[in-house]
Amino acid sequence: MDSPQNEIAHHPAPVGKKFRRTLSCLSCQKRKVKCDRVKPCRACCIRGAPSECEFGVTKKDRHFMDQSDLIEQLQARVKELENRLLKQTGEVSTATDESPSSNENSPRINFASSAETKELTKNVGKTTPANVTYRPTVQSLLASSPSPEKILMEIFVGELINGFSPDPSDIHGRVFDLRSASEKRIFSPLLASGFGAASLTFIGQRDQHPKMIAAGHSQYSRTLKLLQSAVNHQEKCKSTEVLTAVVLLTIIEAFKQTSPGAVMKHQLGGLELLRIRTPYRHRSGLEQSLYIDLRMFWVTTAIASRRATFLANEDWKVVPWPENGPPKDMLHLLLDVAVDIPAFLGKYDELKTALRRGKLPKEELACTHHDVQATARELDQRLQLWHSLYALSYEHGFMTQAPANSISGDDKFPVLKCHDLSTGGIIEPTILIYPDLMLAVTVCLHRALRLVVAGNDDDGLVTVLRPHERYQLAVDICRSMRYYLHTVPGFLVSRIMFVLRVAFDTFSEGMIEKKFAQELFWYIGNKYRFPVFMNECAESATAVRAVDNSASG
Repeated sequence: MDSPQNEIAHHPAPVGKKFRRTLSCLSCQKRKVKCDRVKPCRACCIRGAPSECEFGVTKKDRHFMDQSDLIEQLQARVKELENRLLKQTGEVSTATDESPSSNENSPRINFASSAETKELTKNVGKTTPANVTYRPTVQSLLASSPSPEKILMEIFVGELINGFSPDPSDIHGRVFDLRSASEKRIFSPLLASGFGAASLTFIGQRDQHPKMIAAGHSQYSRTLKLLQSAVNHQEKCKSTEVLTAVVLLTIIEAFKQTSPGAVMKHQLGGLELLRIRTPYRHRSGLEQSLYIDLRMFWVTTAIASRRATFLANEDWKVVPWPENGPPKDMLHLLLDVAVDIPAFLGKYDELKTALRRGKLPKEELACTHHDVQATARELDQRLQLWHSLYALSYEHGFMTQAPANSISGDDKFPVLKCHDLSTGGIIEPTILIYPDLMLAVTVCLHRALRLVVAGNDDDGLVTVLRPHERYQLAVDICRSMRYYLHTVPGFLVSRIMFVLRVAFDTFSEGMIEKKFAQELFWYIGNKYRFPVFMNECAESATAVRAVDNSASG
């Protein structure tokens, strides 16, 4: 498949009879019978002469014959989306080069991101009224293009963008600007390869298409080589394309799961690239989006690694938000507290290691223990203050409760059951409803952060939450999941990996609540074909890493 960064020159319509490439086998052409374009084709097999099935086309064209079933599926899907747009808007679907037609509730396929598709769009509907330019169909684009594989790649990239950067952002908060990043492919072989690998892997996994998955794997290997070469270069490693490529590889690993810890390695590599770039590189445009819109993932990665990072430095809390820009929203105000948690966890692990080895004097151990306990209380107080100042007074309202059946959806959604703390019995609790996804995400993250700071009840080193408080916070995360999964667009479901894993680790083995969390991992993994959830979001675990770090200290 040709690299999508190469522009295609627009060819004017030929005069006279249009040439049509014949893709049927030579035997079917001779007999004038329908060919299914698979070697050997069905017609030749029925005739008892599969060995005579030959195609008079190039190897490159054979590739497209093998992909014909996929092309037909994509064409049908796009047609379905176009019809849905017409029904929901009641208007003709129109598009220009600068602003493709879209609907807030429907996915959008973006064709106008290469020179070829822009030229094709300009020539569509010239006989229509001046104020209407009809959107070309995938069929017309493929038929008009001398290189249909590039049109397909644009479709694949558009699907990836729709999945991970859906519109509109005002409903669910800002998301990473994948669309702007994809526009830089034409100038960057690394980004062209990275978007190709991510798109093929995403669609192949989503549609369970083995050939697409294999093609994505091949492109992934090429991207890794290009990235390694750029990272080893003193100046190139600081470029925006390198950091963007790391983000794309993290998306790929969330689907591939090639090895344990692969996602975490990419995320830690991204953190190191952020550090050497400094905050002044992230004040506007795509560079700002790479930090601000992905900040929750950078911070939760640092928490999972349980080590102090540069993210807690004051300049990283201030510089990326210029004075003339929009102020921090409630999520980033919460993250301003969260950035101090990794350093606390590092001290916590050092204390556990010292206790296990028994080498420090008792006076020094007591002093260290006092400092860790005091830091935990301070962090928990800051988290509670954030909740009082921003969550309880959220301009769009606060959460409410409703019966589980108040949200209709998939019958396969696991049923949450928990303990009634007053009676000790097993009940099916109400679910939590939020005014929007912004509050849902931030409040669930707030609960998870309090649980992380509270530590593990088994060691007794930190006592900022009583057992029933820890239990209720974890249950409330679970009670929020039905609303969140019913409302979240695309693959923004990835935003709950950390909080759901923290709740999972809070429950003890054998508890019905832990079983629910486990079933929810599998439900999400199967519904979205998202292997990172089937792996119980192990990359986001904090409790397990505490043991690992102390054991290796």
